[in-house]
Amino acid sequence: MKVAVFDAHNDALTHRDDLDELVQRCSDGHWDLVRFAEGGGRWQIAAIFTPPKFVGIEALAYALHHLERAWEWAQRHRDKVRLILSRRDLNDDGRIGILLSLEGASPLMGRVEFLRLFFRLGIRCLTLTWNHRNELADGVGVGEAAGGLTEAGKAIVAECERLGIAVDVSHLSERSFWDVMQVARKPVFASHSNFRALCDHPRNLTDEQAKAIAQRGGIICLTFVPTFVGSGLSDWVRHYRHGVQLVGEKALGLGSDFDGCTNPVVPDAAGFPQLAAALREAGISRPALRQLFHANLLRYFRRILPAG
Repeated sequence: MKVAVFDAHNDALTHRDDLDELVQRCSDGHWDLVRFAEGGGRWQIAAIFTPPKFVGIEALAYALHHLERAWEWAQRHRDKVRLILSRRDLNDDGRIGILLSLEGASPLMGRVEFLRLFFRLGIRCLTLTWNHRNELADGVGVGEAAGGLTEAGKAIVAECERLGIAVDVSHLSERSFWDVMQVARKPVFASHSNFRALCDHPRNLTDEQAKAIAQRGGIICLTFVPTFVGSGLSDWVRHYRHGVQLVGEKALGLGSDFDGCTNPVVPDAAGFPQLAAALREAGISRPALRQLFHANLLRYFRRILPAG
């Protein structure tokens, strides 16, 4: 069965050398416009991911380069895609809507004025860290010595909320996560994380973290990364069921991590109907599917994005 899809995370924009390939069916990778549309795709958060080897001005240059590529691609193929910059852009006009996310805040170099620049260039989501430490916070890869949100990080969170940029808590260390929850005044979301109670991986959320996100009106977007899920699609359904019991149907979404992982439990962007069928076979209602597949994320971003 086919349900309209809002996917909260993929890495296609920095994974592929030639972005124009994404307007046709690709034989490699997980995501392109053809397969995404076949799978029911209508809205996609596309990450500009800066690898940790780039720091300082090199990180800034890397992110700006890929952001410009994304804009040029969207302009060339504006009959097929549109960039989402405000709440009014969330309306479905038949094209696939793209929200640009900065995954890992190293390009900001801890500076609020650089965040404002990236906002003017179309960034509407900010993943505060990747797995490493940056000027804002520590990621999960730092380990037991991980600290929390820096003063620069606190300033960036506040400015995100003022501008209308969604704060993404995936990849944060636990201490950084709780610091964000202490300073944030608006709902945050986790773009691609599952539940540690079912799969004990540091990138997954504890039940306490998930409850804190949901209680503020945020969304937990369940990912297809096998090391965060388990052995297959049936384990993903278990994560969904756990989430419903823990935080309810209205706090859950999808965050594939296509082109950012290997062997996802949903093979590619055309596979969302198979996921929907597996959930229906497990007894999940059609209204609950609609919430999970797009309605919850649409509601969240209508609250967070600028009015336009």
